[in-house]
Amino acid sequence: MGRRQKPHYPRMEVELADTTLLPPRRAEVVMLAARGMSAKEIGRLLDISPDTVTWHLDEAKDQFHAQSRVDLISQGWMQGLFRARAFAFVLMAFSALPAMRSRPTPMTGTRPPAVRNTIGRNQIRENRA
Repeated sequence: MGRRQKPHYPRMEVELADTTLLPPRRAEVVMLAARGMSAKEIGRLLDISPDTVTWHLDEAKDQFHAQSRVDLISQGWMQGLFRARAFAFVLMAFSALPAMRSRPTPMTGTRPPAVRNTIGRNQIRENRA
């Protein structure tokens, strides 16, 4: 049996929302780490050693009180350090759509009927007469 291939996930285009929280070089390293790049890839791109990349990430972890790289990135998202480029527009568009009608109601936990009986004007007039 051969080795399994790692699944390939598309990388999100992330940029820094607040550039004042980190020094410029560390901000670049953290931003590229948030895009899903490895230390070797970041080092190759910025022309620094992977150990330097790891040092910058460790310093950022200390600053944000993060335990791991994933925790660092999630802390960055929660504290407003990052913002997504094109993805933010898509999220904004979806948030403007009305909620789905097939969601369970909070009271009963059951779904409402797909077709609702509505009373029209003519039926109301008939009931009054």
